[in-house]
Amino acid sequence: MFDFFKSFANKIKSKIKKNDEDNPEYRIKFAEKFASKRIKYVSERVIDHETGEPVDTILGKDGYFNINKNSELSVYCDGKELFRAYTPELKAYEFLSLEGVVMESMDLTTNRYRQIIAYYKYYRL
Repeated sequence: MFDFFKSFANKIKSKIKKNDEDNPEYRIKFAEKFASKRIKYVSERVIDHETGEPVDTILGKDGYFNINKNSELSVYCDGKELFRAYTPELKAYEFLSLEGVVMESMDLTTNRYRQIIAYYKYYRL
């Protein structure tokens, strides 16, 4: 009886560990999951210093993600690289609607911390 509870507890621990957002392996796998999608448009969210409110600025439309062999995720729109981050350090959160993703990380192109929002293209089947 005790072995049953022990194996059950180990299964729960493995599920919790599997989705640990601070784990670099989880971040790489999650980035690979959403990197297969096409992008409708990309925006950047910054905080307005006067009002303290978030402001979204559209950076580009019609793009895609790319993960290179150095584990860097890049976001391209209109033929330009808009954002590049090292995947194990990338914090990413998918919308509850699954229509886009919020990415936060140090941008390797601008060398500053950025919050980028990519909205996926919707394809009807």
